[in-house]
Amino acid sequence: MAALTRTFKQWWKSPARLEATPDWPWRVAFGGAAIFLILSAFLPLWNMTLHAPQYPGGLELTAYGTHLEGDLDEVNSLNHYIGVGTIEEEDLVELTLFPFVLAAGVAALLAAALVLPRRSVTTAIRLSIWAFPIGFLADVQFWLYRFGNDLDPTAPMAVEPFTPTVIGTTTVVNFESTAMVASGFWAMVLAAALTTFGPWVIRFLRDSWNNTGDVRAASKAAIVFAGLAAVLVINQGTASAGDTRTTADIDEMIANAEPGGTVTVPAGTYNGQLVIEKPVKLLADGEVIIDAGRAGHVVVIAAENVTLEGFTIQGSARDVTREPSGVRVTEDGATIQDLVVRDALYGIVLTGSDRHIVRDNHISSVTEFPVERRGHAIYLYHTVENVVEGNTVETAKDGIFVGFGDRNQIDRNDVRDVRYGIHYMYANNNSFAGNTFRESIAGAALMYSEGLTLEDNEFSHNTSRASGYGILMKDVDGVHVTGNRIHHNRLGMTLEAVPSSPASTALIEDNLIGFNQTAIEMFSTTRITFTGNSFTGNLRQIESRGGGRILGDNTWEADGRGNYWDTYTGYDTSGDGVGDRPYEHRGAYESLMDETPALRAYAFTLAHEAFDIAASRFASDQAEPLVVDPAPLMRPTVRLETSESGTQRAILGSLSALIVAGVGATMWRSATTLQRGWH
Repeated sequence: MAALTRTFKQWWKSPARLEATPDWPWRVAFGGAAIFLILSAFLPLWNMTLHAPQYPGGLELTAYGTHLEGDLDEVNSLNHYIGVGTIEEEDLVELTLFPFVLAAGVAALLAAALVLPRRSVTTAIRLSIWAFPIGFLADVQFWLYRFGNDLDPTAPMAVEPFTPTVIGTTTVVNFESTAMVASGFWAMVLAAALTTFGPWVIRFLRDSWNNTGDVRAASKAAIVFAGLAAVLVINQGTASAGDTRTTADIDEMIANAEPGGTVTVPAGTYNGQLVIEKPVKLLADGEVIIDAGRAGHVVVIAAENVTLEGFTIQGSARDVTREPSGVRVTEDGATIQDLVVRDALYGIVLTGSDRHIVRDNHISSVTEFPVERRGHAIYLYHTVENVVEGNTVETAKDGIFVGFGDRNQIDRNDVRDVRYGIHYMYANNNSFAGNTFRESIAGAALMYSEGLTLEDNEFSHNTSRASGYGILMKDVDGVHVTGNRIHHNRLGMTLEAVPSSPASTALIEDNLIGFNQTAIEMFSTTRITFTGNSFTGNLRQIESRGGGRILGDNTWEADGRGNYWDTYTGYDTSGDGVGDRPYEHRGAYESLMDETPALRAYAFTLAHEAFDIAASRFASDQAEPLVVDPAPLMRPTVRLETSESGTQRAILGSLSALIVAGVGATMWRSATTLQRGWH
């Protein structure tokens, strides 16, 4: 023992040991790194929050180096429904190894703080400490990928494979996950930074002090470094403030403005709900986002004559019973224009107030919700004399809903991918002009109203088996439908109790009703005048519903002008554009198709025409006509002039050319064969 003690003393005093002893900046840097690495063992490293309508407070999952905390059981039960594997702590071998790997890192740092290692060893230690934060992120991302892509195919709900991001936001079904590193991760980063930059920075400060020998100069140097650090912090804070502020900043701007004045809001994201209670013109300067963080309405206009222009509105609550909206207007005379309203259950809601302008906005609901759980994009309720024009609507429940709203003008809106393009109930004297309603479950559902004008609109490509109406009208009076293009729907128009009052009228004139599976579906309660319409390319012209007669009460001409029917086989000897004999439609072939659906393949062929001609020759077997048009038109009044029809014409032209070429080639080959036979 005495010999060992002497050997240690000799080594301790030896020049080699003294040369290898680290200086105090090195010891401070590596010792401090060891302390921060130890702290990371007790602090959270990563956090994920799941948001969904059924969990308004969110579900939390927090990862420590040795265990998981939070709503793990609830998350596992939800994951079961979409086939994600159960998260079990005992399956995560990293949690078991973490204390041992961390202890090895701390030991290496302390050893380096006591004995100056060789350069290669120092580099290895630094890289190993950087491996803690980098390896942690990579490992968590690996597990997220595995959970989202290794799905159980027998799960109750089938979803496409997905990969949540280790930092950021991911949406799966109706859940939105937000992930971010936590304080323990930053402790690891600081430990690694100290090993890399710490000794150099401390020596620089020490040498600055020693070289001057002047306390005041050293103090000045310290002040300079502190000032630089403060500038960085302030700049970072200013940059963050430029991106994320609160709506209290906008409240202050409004409070400082005069009534009727203009408030220009600088670019940035403003969190929280905004309530406007003063008549002002609120303009966005650049990209200005107002985000309510999924709590209540985003913007509430509670003053008269407010203008809201140029903002992005997002993040309403998701509880449908409270109808949370992007913009809710409760006082008269608002102008709402050039907004982007997204991720808001209801878009723009006008209620209990009048005379608003809603113009040139782009509106969508909560995209991850199914259509029946979304809210209406533009919602007019107990409001009159509004102008709704030039808006683009998609991915909502109803594009435009009007209830108990009179004398509204709704023009030039583009609505698609919704339930009903227009949903209209208990509203009178409204007009719709120049709108497009397409690719939805139904184009329009118009009910229990009077004084309705539809002019120059498009209702197209609404093909849902559940409804698929271009236009549904039920119990409406004073209807005028003119100049519309109603095409490529399952049902072009469905009409019941139109008009509903004996003294009222319904006029449908000069519309294209074409390329639908059924052009008109009518109940026996209709009393409509049809004139100047073009019935083109429909699989079925008229279908009777309800078991009653539809012939006697409807009129198919006005002032000697009937409708164009592409199935009319009559002639016009006088050249006045009107057929010499009436058009009668009995639907014989359509009835046969109902019995044998495979016969749809022969629609519009010679077989179809031959069957109708044959049926017309046997009077005893003829059904009562569904349509008798006494003045059928020889030429269509409205044509479908779109790029789509041009494409169709090009395809048909190409097919015709191929057929002609094929027939010609066959005839030429046959002629050649015969010629050879003669020789």
